[in-house]
Amino acid sequence: MSDSDSSDGELGDMFALPKEYSPPPPEPTFEVFTRTCQDKHPQEIKLRLVGSHPLWGHYLWNAAKVFANWMDNHPEHSLGKSVLELGAGAALPSFVAAINGASKVIITDYPDNDLIANIQYNAEHVTPQQTKDGTVVVQGYLWGSNTRPLLAHLNPAMSDASSGSPSTQDTVQPKQLFDTIILSDLLFNHSQHRSMLKTCKETLKPGTGRVFVFFTHHRPWLADADNKFFEIAAAPVIEHPEGDESSDDERDPGGFGFKVEKVLEEKMTPMFLEDPGSEEVRATVHGYIMWLE
Repeated sequence: MSDSDSSDGELGDMFALPKEYSPPPPEPTFEVFTRTCQDKHPQEIKLRLVGSHPLWGHYLWNAAKVFANWMDNHPEHSLGKSVLELGAGAALPSFVAAINGASKVIITDYPDNDLIANIQYNAEHVTPQQTKDGTVVVQGYLWGSNTRPLLAHLNPAMSDASSGSPSTQDTVQPKQLFDTIILSDLLFNHSQHRSMLKTCKETLKPGTGRVFVFFTHHRPWLADADNKFFEIAAAPVIEHPEGDESSDDERDPGGFGFKVEKVLEEKMTPMFLEDPGSEEVRATVHGYIMWLE
């Protein structure tokens, strides 16, 4: 081709992409999870993952796999229980809880259309009957925000009050709280630790309810920042006197009064082999249980 036929010639930018063009997002992928308990049905759970997402919803994380198998070995935390998952992603632990006989499963993640639509797709394909009859519910939710929409699934009177006056909405208090709350691989969100804990404290049934926190230190050099979550969770609650005019910077925020116990440590293959930091640390899934007395 001569120089006159180049991009400077008569055809110019005919085949150039417009400035506002953005490539289509990657297509969704699928991953099949095989349960290690041989007596469980179905043995395989096929999940769709979003093609790509800034909130990391396009992976099925090691913590979710380990916790799903842990739940199969501890069915007492699913059977007949009300379950809430925060930051669910592909929502594998929630579906295992539903399959194992949970009475209600509320699956939540950041209220992003792609994330929520993908979870809804999985719900309709993995637990179709329970999704149809309302046992499994998918909902967008921001950590730390108003928990009444979550609790309304367990307390129909709260849903009825939502159509009334603001004063009526505030006076209808929840009678039922969640038995099981799932946090799977969320602790890397350091700025959101208090928001997660606020939601857990407001929605967990005291005494018998349990929060399950399974995670990996994906960035080993930030392991202390990940573990800060448990320090805040276990620190005592500080009640500030009415009329206290000190600023937020001056006021000790205190903690949330949870009891914390480590229950598991399991080695997997690291999610990203090429990442920096100790491979052993990045391969290890840690499991904790928290509760309120």
